[in-house]
Amino acid sequence: MPLKTLVAILALMGCSAQAVEWKLISTSSDTAKTTYWYVDPESIVVQSNWVQARLRTVWSTMQYASDNTGYQSSVYLNYVDCKRRAIAFTGNTYFTDAASMGPPVHQEPELPLSALNFQAVKPGSAGEVRVNYLCRSNGSSSNNLT
Repeated sequence: MPLKTLVAILALMGCSAQAVEWKLISTSSDTAKTTYWYVDPESIVVQSNWVQARLRTVWSTMQYASDNTGYQSSVYLNYVDCKRRAIAFTGNTYFTDAASMGPPVHQEPELPLSALNFQAVKPGSAGEVRVNYLCRSNGSSSNNLT
């Protein structure tokens, strides 16, 4: 098996929802769709004011990329700066199914923390709910790195 194929298979295994017990942390809706955000509680890692976790977003309706590729869920690595109340993500993997278990239709490389673009969350937004949830994990995570 070529190394490139093996790396792709291992990346898929790490990014899929298989064997993960996702916890629903936020739901929002508009007139066209409902969006659900989940966290893998086992993936939460705390380091000083930074919290990282594997998150999953699921849309109630199929979404389409600019090239017309359809997807209904995404799994990615989320970083939260608790002090600044800002959020960033990297390593998105998109799936056509809501369970995030089929083959990915698109994958983006995982960038180092130093290359991420953090955005302040707006009060009352779904982003604020995620920041609140992950920052509360600060004192109770078994994955604490500090």
